[in-house]
Amino acid sequence: MTTEKPAPAWLGSALMCGASLCFALLDTGTKYLAAHYPLMQIVWVRYMAQTLGVALIFAPRMGRQLLNAHRYGIQLFRGLCLCCGSVFVINGLARLPLAETTAIVFLGPVLITLLSGLLLKEKARAMDWLAVSSGFIGVLIIARPGGGLLTWAILFPLGSALCNALYQLVTRSVRASEHAATSNFYTGLIGALVLTPWGVHAWAPMQALDVMLLLGIGGIASVGHLTITYALQHAPATTLGAYSYSQILWATLLGGLVFGSLPDTMAWLGILVIAFGGLVLSVPQVQKIGAALLRLGRRAAPP
Repeated sequence: MTTEKPAPAWLGSALMCGASLCFALLDTGTKYLAAHYPLMQIVWVRYMAQTLGVALIFAPRMGRQLLNAHRYGIQLFRGLCLCCGSVFVINGLARLPLAETTAIVFLGPVLITLLSGLLLKEKARAMDWLAVSSGFIGVLIIARPGGGLLTWAILFPLGSALCNALYQLVTRSVRASEHAATSNFYTGLIGALVLTPWGVHAWAPMQALDVMLLLGIGGIASVGHLTITYALQHAPATTLGAYSYSQILWATLLGGLVFGSLPDTMAWLGILVIAFGGLVLSVPQVQKIGAALLRLGRRAAPP
C-alpha cells in the first residue's frame, strides 16, 4: 500500500512567485504592443491565444472532460472578473509606467486579505497581516501617490486590483470542485467571447513579429493562470497574497531592461519592504524579527 507524499510547505509560495513572473512578462509585452496597436485588439487576441493554448495542451488527454465544469455560474463570474481586470490594467499600462502600474494593482492582495475572511471564512494570522502590511507600505513607497500619479488614469489599475482580488477569491472557493485546466479554459474563452465585438471593431494590421509576440504573451497568460490556480490549491489566499508582490520586482527589472526606466532609490526601498513581507511567511529567522516587531507595536500602542 502506497500513500501519496504531501506537497512541501513552500510549494504554494514558489508557484505564486512563478505565476508573478509570468504576469510581469505579460504586462511588459502588453505595454510594448499598446504603443503601436489598439488596446482592445491586444487584449482580445491575448485571450484568444490563452484559450487556444489551454485547449492544445489539455484537450488531447482530457477530451470532453475539459468542458465539464460543476459550477458554470462561478466560471462565468471568474471569467468576467479577469476580463474586466485585463481591460483596466492594459489601459493603465498605456498611460502609466510599468512599475508604478504594477504597484497600484498590488493593492489587490490587501483586498484579498480583507475580503477572504468574509467570503471564504479564512482567518488571517498576525504574521499574514504583517506581511501584507509590509507589501502595502512598499506599494505606497514605489507609487508615491503625491508624486504625480494621482490623475484619472490611476482608476484603471485600482479597478484592476479589485477585479483581481475577486478573481483570486472565487478561484480559491472552487479549487476542490473544478479541474485547473477547465477553470482556465473557461476563463480564456469567456474573455475572448466578451471582447470579440470590440476586438474586431478596433482591428489594425499587425507585423508578423508583433503577432508572434502577442500570441506568445497569450501563452504566458495561460501558464500564469494555471500556476496561480495550482498555488491556491496548496496554500490559503491570505498566505499567498504577500508572495504575489514579487511581481513588482519582476516588473521593475523588466521595465529597466525593455523600456529603460530604471528604478530610483525610493523604488528599490519599496521593493525591499515588499520582499520583507514575503520573507516573513517563509523564513524562520525573519518570522522571529516580524514577531518582535509585532510585540513592540503592541507595547507602543496606547492602552
